[in-house]
Amino acid sequence: MTLYDLTIPSFLQSLRVLVRLLDKAQVHFAVEGRDLAELAALRLAPDMKPFPFHIEATINNAVGAAARLRGRPAANIDEPITLSELRNALAAAIAELESLEAHEFDGAEMREIVLPSPKGARRFEGLDYVLRLALPNVHFHVAIAYALLRREGLDIGKRDYLGDLPARGPRADAFELTR
Repeated sequence: MTLYDLTIPSFLQSLRVLVRLLDKAQVHFAVEGRDLAELAALRLAPDMKPFPFHIEATINNAVGAAARLRGRPAANIDEPITLSELRNALAAAIAELESLEAHEFDGAEMREIVLPSPKGARRFEGLDYVLRLALPNVHFHVAIAYALLRREGLDIGKRDYLGDLPARGPRADAFELTR
């Protein structure tokens, strides 16, 4: 398994989940007679960032991680606010990640990833960066976006959060052991 295999399919799944959640939010808000602009103010707690930030953070973490792992600089998008801006940003991120090829991640496991900060830089080796920061960060922000929409009454569940999964095969007997 390569870091491409570990990251890009997961990042794409997460971004596609956000697209479907936005679709469901649009329908839900229309049925409720609510203005979609309300999305911009949704937050779980007063000291937490609002809904659009979590879309932005998912995109920046996924696309940024893919860039860093390939030894390239990570560019952040500006915070999208409107539904249209959120959709456009997600579409661009999905297209960018879909354009990547596995060989571009060769050697990424050991590549030094440096995340500068006014409080001091954090340094990781590629695999450690993916497992301890990149993947958890993407999943955190998707989970927060999901939770915000769920709290607003959207009829969504775990299946909506998980997104596309492989098709089910024939049912196996619960007591059957596979070799």
